Amino acid sequence: MTDKETVQLEPGFVLHQRPYRNTSQLIDFLTKNYGVITLVAQGSRRLQAGQRAVLQPFSSLYLSWVRRGELGRLTHAEVKPPTIVLSGEGLFAGFYLNELLLRLMGRGDPNPPVYLCYSLCLSDLSNLLDTSRALRLFELRFLAGLGYGLELEQDIETGELICPGGRYRFKPEHGISLEKASVNGPDIFTGRDLISLREERLDDEESVKAAKRLLKRVLRVYLGERPLSTRSVLKDVYRRGLEP
Repeated sequence: MTDKETVQLEPGFVLHQRPYRNTSQLIDFLTKNYGVITLVAQGSRRLQAGQRAVLQPFSSLYLSWVRRGELGRLTHAEVKPPTIVLSGEGLFAGFYLNELLLRLMGRGDPNPPVYLCYSLCLSDLSNLLDTSRALRLFELRFLAGLGYGLELEQDIETGELICPGGRYRFKPEHGISLEKASVNGPDIFTGRDLISLREERLDDEESVKAAKRLLKRVLRVYLGERPLSTRSVLKDVYRRGLEP
């Protein structure tokens, strides 16, 4: 028989919820020390609106649960300040983050760095900072947290450091190499933009657009052929570079 796990007041965020049986919900959480987990919130669909709001996506909570096997039961949830409030493009961007986490993170794999970068990105979105820049920084840090960090320091073929004035070809399966021909394309990047991404500056529109183009190519490798559903929503509603 599997031992019962009891956890008290674990920091976590609500990622997704769906109905379960007559009155309950299955809720996916990102937790600091247990990774992505799914818990049953018994009777949560019968709660008053104010009480149900605690379990809405992006809520920052202290969670307690008991678990024997894969599916646990939520026993307590209380708000963990600060409160995250997303609206407009920040709300759509938040749903993109949540879908990305659920698609690429293994269940029950502890990953405090990913928890931290998610928390920082929600804070940026809540404070109405540049949405596209916030998403690009999250994607970069998220990939690193999963062990898929990008090598943006040097030319993969020569070992020479990336030069701001150079032009480079980037292939996710290969890396960065100097492009000597005068060609353009979705896989060609300036050294300046590569350095800006590596140093997490992204301090102008061009570098943000270049980062989006590069990270989109990398994420496609790990997401496979099935696109994110939030991507189509972002593309239809906002035409300013929010989609992955």
